[in-house]
Order: sequence, then C-alpha cells, then structure tokens
Amino acid sequence: MSYDAALELGSAPRQERLTAREALEVATRGGAVVLGRDDIGHLAPGMYANFFSVDIGAIEFAGGLHDPVASVVFCAPHRVDTTVTDGHVVVAEGELATLVLEPIIEAHNRLSREMAGA
Repeated sequence: MSYDAALELGSAPRQERLTAREALEVATRGGAVVLGRDDIGHLAPGMYANFFSVDIGAIEFAGGLHDPVASVVFCAPHRVDTTVTDGHVVVAEGELATLVLEPIIEAHNRLSREMAGA
C-alpha cells in the first residue's frame, strides 16, 4: 500500500476504513474475482501457490508485532525473505533465485549512460 493510500485510509471515518485483513482480502480474493480467475486468490489444494514471507523482526515492522498482517499490509515492506509463485521459489533468503542481477544492472546502467549522452 502506498503512503498516499495509507493517508487516505487514515483520513476516512472509522466505519469507512478497511482493516488490514479486509485490504488483504480485496487484494487477493478480490483480485481473483476482477480477473475472472477461480484458480488464484487464496491458498488451497489445486490453487496456484503464490505467497511471500517477510522477517517481521526487521526495522520496517518495528512496533507492529501485535498485528503482523497489518504490519505487512500497511508498512509496505521493500524486501521479502521468500517468494513462491506457482510453486516455484522466485526469491530465497532475500535474493532473486531465478536470475543473476549483476549483468542486468550493468546493462541498464550502460544503456542509461548512452541515453544521457555520457
């Protein structure tokens, strides 16, 4: 959730605000409905297994241990420990497991310099 969305959420009257669990449901099950998919949206046998895990002991979650779901939804973590998509590990121990970033970063920086005329 973006900072602007969080500010907007905080300014709404209490009865109109989404809880963290409601926001998570809108993003998961609601997203599946919008996409017309019945094979995503929650974890169950036969469904695509898309999920992530974070270290809720990290600084960005400080003060949020009383409600880990709200911490993940509203603190907008920038780093995940593990991400699994369709049963495949994409991020392991905080690092991409599917590709090597260094050559991609080097190519991006080279192209950026070329575009800037440097």
